[in-house]
Amino acid sequence: MPIYHWCQWLEGTRVGLAIRDSSWLFPVIESIHVLGIVVLVGSTGLFDLRLLGRGFLRDKPVSRVKKEIAPWVWGSFAVMVVTGSLMFSYEATKCYTSWFFRIKLVLLALSGLNAFLFEFGAYRKVAAWDDAAAPAPRSAQMAAWASLILWAFVVGAGRGIAYY
Repeated sequence: MPIYHWCQWLEGTRVGLAIRDSSWLFPVIESIHVLGIVVLVGSTGLFDLRLLGRGFLRDKPVSRVKKEIAPWVWGSFAVMVVTGSLMFSYEATKCYTSWFFRIKLVLLALSGLNAFLFEFGAYRKVAAWDDAAAPAPRSAQMAAWASLILWAFVVGAGRGIAYY
């Protein structure tokens, strides 16, 4: 089955129809999705700023900051996956034809790749630079900049879906 037909089918499911038939369900789901974005981008932003030696967490060890924000990052990511899937089921054909949606998916994949490369690259040697006095290595700082930029564009692309 071609992807577009699958999108049409998805919109016709009970979930897609329930969201479409309700005047309040989509705005509630979207609001929860936005709150998830705020928590995720805020948490990762704090961590990225710590890697760059900026922000009010700059005096804490990187490993401690990572440990403290991890539940917030993963929890908000789970909320966004669920709410994003629900919103997609409501307007799958619109998303399929939207360049902003496709750009957002690519940016999300790049953000995940950036996090993976950081986790299994620079962060593996965190013991050598975990002290607040020691600056993060260049690779960690580049990952932080990439994260900040990618998430800003993910948010922008997400907003573009609503209008185009």
